[in-house]
Amino acid sequence: MLPPLKSLVAFEAVARLGSIGAAARELHVTQAAVSLQLKSLEQFLGATLCHRSQRGVTLTHEAQQYLPVVTGTLQHLKVQTQFLFGEQQADVLRVKVNHSIGHNWLLPKLNDFAQKHPFIRLDLSLVDWPSQLPCQEADVEITNGFTECGNTRAERLFQENWLMVCSPEFKRKHTEELAIAQLQHLPAIQVKGYEESWIQWLNHNQYVLHPPSVQLEITNSLHGLQAAKYGLGILLVRSFVAKEWLESGDVVIAVEGAMPSESAHYLITNKQRAAKVNFFCDWLHQQYSELTPPVCQR
Repeated sequence: MLPPLKSLVAFEAVARLGSIGAAARELHVTQAAVSLQLKSLEQFLGATLCHRSQRGVTLTHEAQQYLPVVTGTLQHLKVQTQFLFGEQQADVLRVKVNHSIGHNWLLPKLNDFAQKHPFIRLDLSLVDWPSQLPCQEADVEITNGFTECGNTRAERLFQENWLMVCSPEFKRKHTEELAIAQLQHLPAIQVKGYEESWIQWLNHNQYVLHPPSVQLEITNSLHGLQAAKYGLGILLVRSFVAKEWLESGDVVIAVEGAMPSESAHYLITNKQRAAKVNFFCDWLHQQYSELTPPVCQR
């Protein structure tokens, strides 16, 4: 006898999200319904799966062993259902993504998505700015900020921090000024459209308010990082975008410190999602749940 499918779906959602409330919201049911499904599965298996507390849900040892089986089975069922019964036009998934996220993070990972979902062909557009009418010309948008729209839902992907970076050579050349954050005589690179300012960053990190002189404005963070790499000045950039550049040594921290970003990157979809969108969003959640953006503290 097979365990009830609804109970398996509820268990997987609770285990992945860490709480009954979050699982209920994702499944569009009440918390009582999710709890009932968990209890039903526990009775079927004759084992306790979860310990509940005010902090959320903790899986038992038996549940931790069972979870990969359930996750793999449900994923396989999703994939094969779409492959056998999905409509032909659903094979193309239109994705709009911010330049910096697309180049630095998404493109290197897309081979994994292609291997897991070979029946979906991606139509990828790289953009600088969020759409005024989100998801009119795309199924999924990953953008820096978003425009409110009643037919879409937007989810902030991760918390980022503003870092000050420059090329290694630039730092060697201006070691003294950077060591004490005396920036007023140094050239700066400014990415258009960002609201956070040099004054805010210096004030947040308790430095004297001597901002640099902006000598280059540029359209996106990717190009800003390239300009910084070539020694054109110091750059304020968000930690997630800068992560790989810092790890490779193309840029370095110019002045120690960080400031939490008020703006953010968002995942935007229509409220009613097709199967192909759910596949992509589920995959995306798995990818960015593993992220550890750099945070540079003073």
